[in-house]
Amino acid sequence: MSIRSTTPRVHSAARHAWLLSAATTALILGAATGAHAQAAADAPVATQADDNQVEEVVVRGIRASLEKGLAVKRQASQVVESVVAEDIGKLPDNNVVEALQRVSGVQVTNRSGGEAAAISIRGMPDITTTWNGRNVFTASGRQFALQDIPANLVKRIDVYKTRSAEQIETGIAGQVDVATRRPFDFTGPALSLAARGIWHEQADKINPNLSGLVSNRWQVGTAEIGALLSVSYARTKFRDQSVTAGALVPFMTATPAAGWTPLERIQPTDARAPGQQLWTPGSNSGLPSAANSTLAINGVATPYLLSRDAVFASDFYGDRKRPAVNLALQLAPNDRSEYTFEFFYDGYRNTTFNSLLFSFVDWWGDLGPNPASSYTLYPGTNIIKSRTAGSVYGFNSGDLTSAKTDSYVYALNGKWDIGDRLQVTGDFSYQNSEYSSQFLAMRTDRVAKSISVDFNPGNGVTAFKFDNNALLTDPAQWNVAQFYDNANRNKGDAITLSFDGVYDADWGPLKTLKFGYRFDDRSASEAQRNQDGFLGRPLSTLDKGLQFTNKDFFDGRSDVPTSWVLANGYYLRDHATDIRAL
Repeated sequence: MSIRSTTPRVHSAARHAWLLSAATTALILGAATGAHAQAAADAPVATQADDNQVEEVVVRGIRASLEKGLAVKRQASQVVESVVAEDIGKLPDNNVVEALQRVSGVQVTNRSGGEAAAISIRGMPDITTTWNGRNVFTASGRQFALQDIPANLVKRIDVYKTRSAEQIETGIAGQVDVATRRPFDFTGPALSLAARGIWHEQADKINPNLSGLVSNRWQVGTAEIGALLSVSYARTKFRDQSVTAGALVPFMTATPAAGWTPLERIQPTDARAPGQQLWTPGSNSGLPSAANSTLAINGVATPYLLSRDAVFASDFYGDRKRPAVNLALQLAPNDRSEYTFEFFYDGYRNTTFNSLLFSFVDWWGDLGPNPASSYTLYPGTNIIKSRTAGSVYGFNSGDLTSAKTDSYVYALNGKWDIGDRLQVTGDFSYQNSEYSSQFLAMRTDRVAKSISVDFNPGNGVTAFKFDNNALLTDPAQWNVAQFYDNANRNKGDAITLSFDGVYDADWGPLKTLKFGYRFDDRSASEAQRNQDGFLGRPLSTLDKGLQFTNKDFFDGRSDVPTSWVLANGYYLRDHATDIRAL
């Protein structure tokens, strides 16, 4: 279930990813264009008879990559930043988004699931995404999911912060162009194999990242041909853990206005104050938090308190796979023409299971004989730091999402030198992309005797506990409530034809004339299915395979429940037909 609050406050458990260097380095059978060689004099190795031996440490720098990026920036007429792979598979990142995190003016966001998954340029997310200069997209969207492109396939990434006339007009923030390798990038045959293992602490899994490239070029009479195949596969099993406090909303004090209950939640409108807007949700400044701040209720200045209305914990498991294939064929009949066929496939498979524990903390109906003793305030404010509430409603939700993307691009490109001054480029491409997802979730709920919450115990993580945390793992305590069964499918395709020319005019101050034409026929469709039902029976009465109990939540790093029972999302997926029949 997706739980949203007006002003969420999220605390995530620390996650560490350790890179295990496990792979073969590139085997270049022929000299690669632009390759850099570095020779070091051999030094005699001293040997000792003792048991202390120093491990061999290999340090690989990326200076050549940085120098190439600076060269691109220096020669460009626009504001552009570049990330260049100095050699095959040498970008030290998992995907294109992560490769851009060191670029000036680019902000990497949405760091979850063991990776970074979104970018913005100068704070704006509206970005045009291109592959070898061609506009590409994912499903029915306007952008390509750059996080789905493995860094191992990339030759260069250019980030354009300003636009020029020959670029595609969309994308207010700028353009990100991902260039992949072609056989004519090399002077001869080339072979590269690379493998890495990345260990994620919370998931306790080693995740593989594999890639391979084979390329060659041949002289056939006066013509030259080349072929390149590059493949990549990455799998990530991850676990994200977070504790989140709900929205900050106003409550009555322990001595409320007439007709209200101590610590009763104040709604924006209320029948007891007819025709009045007591407060406005979502305002930029929020409500005043100084001690003794008031709201006007029925013409009376009424003091109020501010408190979070809920607390919830998410134990989020995921298994993500990304296969990718790049094929390039090139033909140069002579030194004045060149033809390139390219095929690019990018796949995405992601299964996530969210084990969610949610509880309200805003109930005012069971605060005991002395409501003023049920909370503490931050000094000098009206904000509740900690509180205890009785008879609180809460629910657990086992949510399983299965998502799949397949994107294909086919392209044919030709370049011709006509005379000494004119160069013409023609490009035809067809692409189609489809994204589908299925969401299955089952809620179980109960009313707990009490909950105690400290929204800031000093370690940066909200702490909470129930009257008896052991009951959280007892299926008999939970009633099966809503069942959600949703699905989505987004599709898109496009046919694009473009012609571009560059004429070396040399007409006084007019040195170069560029012209071009672009035709793009794009179609997109979206479909969704949403249904739900209420089951209304104890969780303990259903198949035990439906029960899932997590463990070691937050590893004892905060005073929060470490396990709870709920519906097993994987069971819901495998037995969806049976669940729908209940």
